[in-house]
Amino acid sequence: YGFGYGTWVFIGNETVIKVDPEVGRPGRFSHELAVTAMDIPGVATPNVIETGTLEGRAWVIMNRLDGSIGYNVWPGLDDKARQKLVTQLATALLNLQQFKPDASMLNATTENWGQHVRQSFNRALRAVDAIVPGRVISQSQGAFALWAEALEDRPRVLCHGDLWFGNILVNHQGELSGIIDFDRIALAPADYELDMLLRFWNYPWNFVPEQLEETYNDPLDTLLLKPFLELCQGDLSDEALNARLSALELVYRLNLVNRFGWNDQNAEMFDRVLAGDWAKGLI
Repeated sequence: YGFGYGTWVFIGNETVIKVDPEVGRPGRFSHELAVTAMDIPGVATPNVIETGTLEGRAWVIMNRLDGSIGYNVWPGLDDKARQKLVTQLATALLNLQQFKPDASMLNATTENWGQHVRQSFNRALRAVDAIVPGRVISQSQGAFALWAEALEDRPRVLCHGDLWFGNILVNHQGELSGIIDFDRIALAPADYELDMLLRFWNYPWNFVPEQLEETYNDPLDTLLLKPFLELCQGDLSDEALNARLSALELVYRLNLVNRFGWNDQNAEMFDRVLAGDWAKGLI
């Protein structure tokens, strides 16, 4: 039993049950259904067994995949094994990008990527207007206006959208065996996949369980992100990629403040993003 962000998760020997704690969202797990037929060679993904609602709450039952959660395995891997694992993950993402889901089952409207990100920013900014210091609001508006110039449309591919070590499974040989949690999949420009990867790489201790925070108390080696950069950057200049990822990170930070409030840690995070070099080390 455990919690995802906004999800109750019950893990059995052979199945996993996910329940939406909020009432009235019957299509909450349509993303999982959209990719249930996906086939990535050598890498398992969950198959939906059944979906439904109970007392107004959506639920989904999926098969449980074999393997260990990535963040439990990573610390014990040597440099060569780590490089192999990230290369395998990049190859799996290439296959994922080529899968064509039923777009009607995806919640986010991303046909116009620039418009989608701008709307997300404006919505997040309005939500925290009374929480975030005015100075930070003004800086955020100015920075986003600059970064938004790089939000040109690019060909859309299927992106996982929430890739970090908690959503990959690794076998006893240290090889990628599965990818889970497709709740944030989207048809989006390929560089969107770098959003969560870079965030986790920069601040891994914010994502792993408390007992592992000391193990992950330093940023990960950004050189290991090279296979993902080669897959996702395409013809974007380094400057444009930095701007696009900075815009997404700013939206993410605003949404976090809306959910958890303003504090010193958030202030430091905003300073880091608004400095303008969020993708430093990646590019």
